[in-house]
Amino acid sequence: MLARNIILLTVCFAVGVSPAFAEPPRDFTITAGDQTFKLSDARGKFVALHFLLKTECPFCLKHTRDYVEQGPTIAGVMHIFIKPDDEKDIAAWRERLAEKSPGAPPIYRDQDAALADAYGVPGGYSFHGQTVHYPALILLGPDGKEVFRHVGKSNVDRLSFSAFRETVRKLQAHPEKGEYNLRDQRLAIAGYDPVSYHDAPTPSPSQSSLTSEYRGVIYQFATAINRRKFAADPERYIPAYGGWCATAMAEGDKVEIDPQNFKITDGRLYLFYKGWLGNALKEWNKDEANLRSKADAAWAKMAPHDLRNE
Repeated sequence: MLARNIILLTVCFAVGVSPAFAEPPRDFTITAGDQTFKLSDARGKFVALHFLLKTECPFCLKHTRDYVEQGPTIAGVMHIFIKPDDEKDIAAWRERLAEKSPGAPPIYRDQDAALADAYGVPGGYSFHGQTVHYPALILLGPDGKEVFRHVGKSNVDRLSFSAFRETVRKLQAHPEKGEYNLRDQRLAIAGYDPVSYHDAPTPSPSQSSLTSEYRGVIYQFATAINRRKFAADPERYIPAYGGWCATAMAEGDKVEIDPQNFKITDGRLYLFYKGWLGNALKEWNKDEANLRSKADAAWAKMAPHDLRNE
């Protein structure tokens, strides 16, 4: 029976799925100094668990830096970096990380590698005179269940960020992206920074070099800080009705917008037409509650799988 389980374990990791006999936790809490991460608090988002090696590990540093720097380019994913060392060693390791990556994330402690064991990360890897668990990245879906894993065969075998991004793209694929108001079928809000609508009196044009992708749609940003804000909570910032004019949507119509003609109500961004036919925002303000109800219903028919309709 033991031999059968060992074979099953090897096969399951080779194809990137959990072993059938593993029972991952429904919830867990880990700490990094005075910071705490609880899985149930992250429901609705993808969570990438990065199981780093015990002891000093240059490839762990490189892996973490790569994901910290490139992580904001794919939104709606929380990256949790985990080491089984003691708190003193983790603090020293994080200092080395922060030397080249200012604003480096917390490194959570997995005491005695209990969480790695709970997720079926294999042990038995000889490294720096110790026997440790293999490096692993386990991706949990918005419901907290595992949707993908990569377990390295050695210290140098890590999932590249480009491969990770492609995996998340497929998992986040939006069946009704075609209903959105997009430039060149990908870019939202005519390139304006979605976070700037919430943080400034007027929205900001963006830099084409600062982008983040969410459910197949590209958003651009004026600053790296705004991109990080968006990546952490994209649903807070994306415009209502796929970026179409809210007043026209109340009639079930898709009408282009002036990206500087907007309103935020209850934290939600609404965009409006403005041109030689008039200003749709003025009409909206005359009867906002009724028009919003009609627009919500019309959009739910066009894009029933939009997260705001679920």
